[in-house]
Amino acid sequence: MAIVAITSSPQKNANTEFVVKTIAKSAEENGKEVVYFDINSMANRKGCQACDACKKNGGKCITKDDLAPLIDAVKDSEGVIISSPVYFGEACGQYRLFEDRLYRFFGVAPEDSIAPGKKVAVVTAAGSGGADELADKMCGHLVSFFKFEPVGKIAMITGNDRKYAEKNEEIIAQAKAIGKKF
Repeated sequence: MAIVAITSSPQKNANTEFVVKTIAKSAEENGKEVVYFDINSMANRKGCQACDACKKNGGKCITKDDLAPLIDAVKDSEGVIISSPVYFGEACGQYRLFEDRLYRFFGVAPEDSIAPGKKVAVVTAAGSGGADELADKMCGHLVSFFKFEPVGKIAMITGNDRKYAEKNEEIIAQAKAIGKKF
């Protein structure tokens, strides 16, 4: 089983992507396989359509788009690294599409849902505030709904400096330490 590393920011090569890749590289150096998904680069992505077809066919979503392999990978993973910039105090829309699609795992047989005990690391970045609160909220959803096990979070206030994380040795060290927990 692999670790699923998820970036969602529309800003390429910026803070959340850098930190996710640093965590993932540390996990790889620790012998873990990592699979990467960048939601923003997915051309064909949709949110949950609330059709409830997943409730009738063993948790399988009938929406066939670029998010489908990501959702399947999360189910089959041993852990995930999730990330989002903070937009108006919330996760970006790209991340929300992913999170909404996890609905397929509610109200289905345990073998069709996400197995409890998967590890989760969370990365958020904000220009001026809200990163810590959003990281707790994102992690809280996976912990309360699916019994994920938190292994760390990095919540950055960047002052809108897209290279803030790359210049911050403390964040880099923290990311490497989190990667070793997978």
